[in-house]
Amino acid sequence: MLGFKSRKAKRKEEFIERSVKKYPKILFWVFLVYFLLFASYMIWYFYFINTYTLCKVEGTSMQNTLNPDITSTTDCEDWFYLNNGQTPELYDIIVIVDTQINSDGEQEPISLVKRVIALEGDLITIKKDTSDSGDGYFHVYVQRAGETDVEMLVEDYVKSYEEWTRYRTSPLEPNTHVDYSDGHIVEYEKRFYDNFIDGNEENIIKIGDTWFYRVPEDGVFYMGDNRAYSSDSRIRGIGYLSDVQGVAEIILKNAENANDSQRLGIKFVSICGFYWDKVEEAFAR
Repeated sequence: MLGFKSRKAKRKEEFIERSVKKYPKILFWVFLVYFLLFASYMIWYFYFINTYTLCKVEGTSMQNTLNPDITSTTDCEDWFYLNNGQTPELYDIIVIVDTQINSDGEQEPISLVKRVIALEGDLITIKKDTSDSGDGYFHVYVQRAGETDVEMLVEDYVKSYEEWTRYRTSPLEPNTHVDYSDGHIVEYEKRFYDNFIDGNEENIIKIGDTWFYRVPEDGVFYMGDNRAYSSDSRIRGIGYLSDVQGVAEIILKNAENANDSQRLGIKFVSICGFYWDKVEEAFAR
């Protein structure tokens, strides 16, 4: 052979030569994309673990929002991620700190999971809807700060208006409820009027024939979604923004009964769904 290369061999060598020159560039871009994705994930991860706290819910005061098993009378099955220190807005689910008397007769802090119903400057009251077209159930009425109209809140998250209004612990004591902290009978709506309306001269105002309570500066009026079984502002009084630990933003449905792999999937789907909703909200503005 005279050492001449065929045209096919030359083309093959040229292809290899071009590939060798191009390959480092491809590697560079692959590595750069991988690095940016990894760096973005790590930034998000450290932000997430420093911003959110995983919490469980005890009791039934937030059913059905925080307990899909409506037959349960013990612990809720849902978990949630709490955005620590997030300033709450209307209808947000929050964790707020209050106190209770323990078995030794001493006060101790307790964290409550409730929903924000009214904020600073809002006028609020609770009464039955006895209008001609009314349902006869208890409802929350508010006049928002800076507005003139009074609205009856349509709260689709309330477990049962009928149970809230008509639940009985004794046929002799209608519209009464058990306060599980001390075992005594508590009339929640009567306690609301005792605590906020009767004998209060500073923060009440009459609109028509109805007395309303004005939420004070930095105040939070909070209630549970399961109104018949919720120890909330009606008997505990106003909470304050300084007592709010954060806002429950990401709910993990059925996390309590899931195994480890299922729980990981629940977390992934719930977190992705939350951020997807945020992206949609951003583009909708």
